[in-house]
Amino acid sequence: MVPRRPEPPSPALLRALLALAASATALALVCAWGWLRARAERMSLDALSPEDRQVLTERLLAASPGAFVPALFEPAVGFTLRPGARIEAWGDAFTANEIGYRTVPLDRGGNRAFRVVFLGDSWTFGLGVKEGESFPARFEELADRLGAARGRVQAVNLGLPGYNTLNQVAALEFFYDRLRPDAVVICPTANDADSTGNVLPNGSLTSAGVERDAFGDPFLQFRLRLADSYTLRSRWRRAFGEIRRLEQRLGKRRVPLFIFFAATWEEAFAHALLRDSGVAAPYVITPRALATGRWRNPPPWEHGNAAANRLYGHMVYKAMAEVLGWPAPPAAEEAAAEVAVHRRPPGDGSRLREILARETQRLPSEYEPPGAEIQCPGTIHCATGLMGKASLLLVRRRPGARRLAVTLRRLPGARSLYPLPVEISIPSPSGGTRTATIVPASGPREHRVVLDIPDDLPAGTALDVLIRAERAVSAPRVAAPRSLLVAGIDQE
Repeated sequence: MVPRRPEPPSPALLRALLALAASATALALVCAWGWLRARAERMSLDALSPEDRQVLTERLLAASPGAFVPALFEPAVGFTLRPGARIEAWGDAFTANEIGYRTVPLDRGGNRAFRVVFLGDSWTFGLGVKEGESFPARFEELADRLGAARGRVQAVNLGLPGYNTLNQVAALEFFYDRLRPDAVVICPTANDADSTGNVLPNGSLTSAGVERDAFGDPFLQFRLRLADSYTLRSRWRRAFGEIRRLEQRLGKRRVPLFIFFAATWEEAFAHALLRDSGVAAPYVITPRALATGRWRNPPPWEHGNAAANRLYGHMVYKAMAEVLGWPAPPAAEEAAAEVAVHRRPPGDGSRLREILARETQRLPSEYEPPGAEIQCPGTIHCATGLMGKASLLLVRRRPGARRLAVTLRRLPGARSLYPLPVEISIPSPSGGTRTATIVPASGPREHRVVLDIPDDLPAGTALDVLIRAERAVSAPRVAAPRSLLVAGIDQE
């Protein structure tokens, strides 16, 4: 039974939801994250009515329902669902299989099927649709109907809400001997370079406690997906480097790899990731029109609906059929689903450079609370500058600027935290710049720190300002570690 969707929240409840999301009390893994953070505003839970408190709890549990367990057997996997558990979440009721995914049991049974393993995140999982409506299941249905592989085709879906590329590859590698795939489809989405959350005791996810993620950074969730940011582009290089190494390992096993760019992508960016990484797998890119508008589920899920997932399954089948010599699919229900199957990336990258320059122009060249949310991918409340133990802020380099000045402010009521050692750095291809300082325990509340801007980051690009404090405390009214306030960033 699908849980009843709560009524629209009152303004007070919405403010509380935003505050909880900003403080990372419960990380909304799915579309709810963007919805909750649309307008960040701090507020005490004491101001809520009993009815609003109840709805608040329902919404948080719907976004992150306590279905996860940490992958203690292999930390790189991050987490799985509770193996063998009956789960009601994300608009579906299902039983997780023996390794903790919403998919078929791994016992092939008497007749060996051609097994296709799908790797992905919430779009591959099929957030907001039933298990049988997800695009891996739709692919299997189409392949069986057309008699592909001269027998039964079985789709195994390892997609989970909250996974990034590194989790996806690690899950396949760890479970490979039990999966024994005949083909693999990896399904990147535009947020798959974000950090993975930690599992709380109740089985929900949180950003709290992630001091260094698998990429080596603090917890990050980028809201400006195409900024010309050295950190963001480095994370994508790492992600597709892992895909390239996966492709090589699968090649030695004679298992073909396919790539399905799910959700919304700038095609030029997808092509560039393949070109720069050397990944040679055939790939298709979801047309933006089929991942937006009438093809999305309504809030709170806002992922591909059942009709869209049917088209995605058609796209994946078309790519595999062209390469493996399977029967051609019938015409798609929607003309836009007749996508090209790419064997090599087109173009020279000039289009991507134009897009990156245009998108980076959206970044302010300074930060002063309340800042623009796109400036704050790290664990920081952008509206106030209240940050965790480590965070990242983005500013656009101004022409002629040579130095960056960061103004830090002590937390009120946290005397034991200071004096506090802090390191501030700006990474770049040449190694970047960094400086160390100590926020004193007395004197003026504001502490100004200046460091050089790396020469190899030209004007117009994003400066990644990484701030790391040696320790943090639980600040008043916030159930997450806090170290200091970032009062401003400007350029000289």
